[in-house]
Amino acid sequence: MLIEKLERLQAQLKKWAYLNRRKKEGLKKRLIKELETLLEEERDNETLARIIDTKIHLNMEIERDEMYWEQRARANWLQLGDKNSTFFYKYASAHRRANLISKLILDDGREITKALDIDETAILFFQQLFTTNGGGDASHLLINIDVRISTVVNEGLLSPFKEEGIRAALNGMGPTKAPGPDGFPALFFQRYWHIVRKDVVDHCLGILNDNKEVESINKTNIVLIPKAPKPTKLVNFRPISLCTVLYKIVAKVVVNRLQEVIGSCIKKVQSTFVSGSLITDNMLLAYEILHTYRRKCTGKKGYMMVKLDISKAYDRVEWNFIQVVMLKLGFAREWVGLIMKCISTVSYAVNINGRRSRGFQPTRVFVRVIL
Repeated sequence: MLIEKLERLQAQLKKWAYLNRRKKEGLKKRLIKELETLLEEERDNETLARIIDTKIHLNMEIERDEMYWEQRARANWLQLGDKNSTFFYKYASAHRRANLISKLILDDGREITKALDIDETAILFFQQLFTTNGGGDASHLLINIDVRISTVVNEGLLSPFKEEGIRAALNGMGPTKAPGPDGFPALFFQRYWHIVRKDVVDHCLGILNDNKEVESINKTNIVLIPKAPKPTKLVNFRPISLCTVLYKIVAKVVVNRLQEVIGSCIKKVQSTFVSGSLITDNMLLAYEILHTYRRKCTGKKGYMMVKLDISKAYDRVEWNFIQVVMLKLGFAREWVGLIMKCISTVSYAVNINGRRSRGFQPTRVFVRVIL
């Protein structure tokens, strides 16, 4: 029911936005022309009042225009300073041109430029990347994993989810982060919570507490971010997952609860997923190790460092491996089932140059969500 409401609202908002944009452009041009005419007339009290009134209305339209292009530009780093709609327009246009994929070069050297061919090539690339190869036998890895989660901890994890957790998850999201396939940013739900509250809470709690299906909200757009200027190979793009806000709420509620016990599963020397740790610690540590290696000038024994290719570690995570590791750690089957439901029900579509491709189902990959 909620999904149908959002789909109908999205269609109406698109229609309204198109008509309103044309109307506002016409109004701004009319106000500029009217102001120019008034400035040429003799100045009496009535004319001055009309000039002031026209300027006020024109400034309001200019501010709305600035807000529109500021949102389109997504210049999140620019929080303060003078407003400038020309800057935002140019920034948004340059951003669009920089991300434009006009051609791709395949592994065999062939060059493709047609939009349909580019879309199908991207789909095939990610289908192969996100398709399981069986994963192999992981039993030798499980031997050294001890049970870390007690019965008491499992009882806490499986306690009923409540509305407060839904609201906290929503408020913890960036309001203007890029939206998913439904087109709604978190700001929409945050601003109009008094209207959407009941539907959103009922839907999310139905998934979390009553085992309701999650497929309808677990649809994700893959957006390609260039790693280098004007890349022509798909390996030179960083795929980012843009999920629906409803799915992000469910995922964040689960993550917030999991964070309370994750410290007992991950050693303190780990530099990620641990509160108070930074992934940049790895960079500093690697620098110090390399510095030590370079300073060694004596002795018969030397040092060697091996660089491993882990560029797409998340993209190659086997779902079965996640499941067996969590069970080995002692997580309850119901909790593991909830995690696996959130992970394995995803469907992807690749968004290239504003076009959304046909969808496909992965059989491995760990979703990276922008919250």
